[in-house]
Amino acid sequence: MGGRRTLIVASLAAVVSLGSVLLAMSPAVAHHGWPGFKTDQLIYIAGTVSSDGVWGNPHSQFEVTLDRSLPAETPDLTIPEQLQDPEDSVRVEAAGSYKGPHKKLDIIIAPPPWSARWGLGRALKIGERFQAVGYINRSDDRLFRPVVFWYGDDNVPVNQVLGDALPVRAPLPK
Repeated sequence: MGGRRTLIVASLAAVVSLGSVLLAMSPAVAHHGWPGFKTDQLIYIAGTVSSDGVWGNPHSQFEVTLDRSLPAETPDLTIPEQLQDPEDSVRVEAAGSYKGPHKKLDIIIAPPPWSARWGLGRALKIGERFQAVGYINRSDDRLFRPVVFWYGDDNVPVNQVLGDALPVRAPLPK
């Protein structure tokens, strides 16, 4: 009986330990994974980079001070080749502008090797122009994750999805 009791106690301890690890990981998963974002609505933002942020793994992150007025929807910008499928490009082009309460948003993008693969091989600089279409985080409405962004005065496009399609094809705005 003592062996069975030890086994039960050990199993319970393992379950509690695993639960603690998963609980500690859940903010990171929500923070980084697409399911942690409101993928039912693409949002357009524009502004200037306003922090050095972090340039590294698992994601790069920085702050953008938003323009005081934004157009109703995404302006005419070059869509990256990977997202030119009409099912995706029409959604990017029709994304409505950010109407939230914040003047600054924290931006989370792919790590440097991924961003470099699609056209951004360096950290963005404070004061540099930044435009993006993406999603607001479900639990932190100051956190924004682009599916595509454009940087600099030349509006260089950078794909931010794995592959060549949006993670979720949200309904088109009405």
